[in-house]
Amino acid sequence: MAQQQITLLGCGKMGSAMLEGWLADRNLDANFTIIEPHQTHLGWLEDQTAVRLYADCVAAIADGAPVSTMIVLAVKPQMMDDAIAGLGMMKHADCAYLSIAAGISTGWLKQRLGDNAIVIRAMPNTPAAIGKGITALYADAPDHVRDLASQLLAAVGQVVHVQDESLMDGVTALSGSGPAYVFLLVEAMTEAGIEAGLPDDLAVELAKATVCGAGALMAAVDTTPAILRENVTSKGGTTAAALAVLMADDGLASLMTKAVAAAKARSIALGE
Repeated sequence: MAQQQITLLGCGKMGSAMLEGWLADRNLDANFTIIEPHQTHLGWLEDQTAVRLYADCVAAIADGAPVSTMIVLAVKPQMMDDAIAGLGMMKHADCAYLSIAAGISTGWLKQRLGDNAIVIRAMPNTPAAIGKGITALYADAPDHVRDLASQLLAAVGQVVHVQDESLMDGVTALSGSGPAYVFLLVEAMTEAGIEAGLPDDLAVELAKATVCGAGALMAAVDTTPAILRENVTSKGGTTAAALAVLMADDGLASLMTKAVAAAKARSIALGE
């Protein structure tokens, strides 16, 4: 690929994680224009010669920021309308737009960016901060745009391609919000361990290491989660006693189904 000019609109936690991945990717030949009004967390960019940092689009335009190959929209859904309205002259016919905002459809964006705008949509998750994210990408776009988006997103983890945009709300509910479910599981396991008589520090260490280890095991083998669960469950043993509670009709599966459904409904509402 030729040198790319990437504009990142919004450089909060997810934007920063992506930018770190891009700058570390030796196969990505790009310069970056960053639009972020709150910059106290971005001191690490001072020595990055490939990065221009501005408080808003007006300042970027006044400074002669280069025309973008792709504008990455990394602002919260509730802020998107104002954010893209402020693009001004940075919004032009030759660039593509990559949105990572929950619930915002490509159709919604095209209504504001122009019917002929090239708009694609992705949903990363927070393990992107350590290069372990997973991102679903919906890209009804020319090959060169899809390839660039895939490269940008692969810098922070695994990328899966979604052919039907209507699936993106479910993706948001499962993997986008999913890390919070896992963190809550660790919290709950820790509290349960404390209730079982373990010291606080030991309970949290055991809970965190157990979840991390189980995740690493799943990633390392081809065995399904169901088989892995069965492999550690002896008939009449301690694990079986615990699973009888977790797998009851009102247990974990029922709660998770309700939780993901609630997240999906909220994702749909954000795009209305």
